[in-house]
Amino acid sequence: MILVVLIGLSGSGKSFTASILHKEFGFEWIRSDQIRKEMAGIELTKKVKVGFSESIYSEEWTKKVYERMLEIAEEKLRQGKSVVLDATFLKKWQRDMVLKKFPKAVFIWITADEEEILKRLNSREDVSDADVEIYLKQKEIFEPPEKAFILDTTKNSGFIRERLKEILEQLHS
Repeated sequence: MILVVLIGLSGSGKSFTASILHKEFGFEWIRSDQIRKEMAGIELTKKVKVGFSESIYSEEWTKKVYERMLEIAEEKLRQGKSVVLDATFLKKWQRDMVLKKFPKAVFIWITADEEEILKRLNSREDVSDADVEIYLKQKEIFEPPEKAFILDTTKNSGFIRERLKEILEQLHS
């Protein structure tokens, strides 16, 4: 069983990558956007427009959401399943939360060209509430991971699949 943690700014391709890990590699997919809205009692399709780090996007809320994600991950891992956590994990303290509970967690830093990210955010129809404004704020506060595999999702989906396969093979060797 493997716990993969995706790190990256909104629009970088974390959910697309998580969907590949889920569909093609059998990972259980735990999404912060979904957990956050469920915890707040908000329909997944409803857009929440609040300022950066406000309301259900405050640091306090994010901590609760990440704690819940880790509880679910622990349950799934105990059932013998591999898990992918799909959230920004922008700050070191957030990644440390994961490592405290799962010292062997594998981090993948999802990146993409800014032009591609902006295009994705402007055409997004998804459970996520992030838009260009949120992305730009995230960019200002992002603390890059010290140790993580890097996956550039600007490339085509075939490239992404191959890179994920390489990463997973490295973990098994």
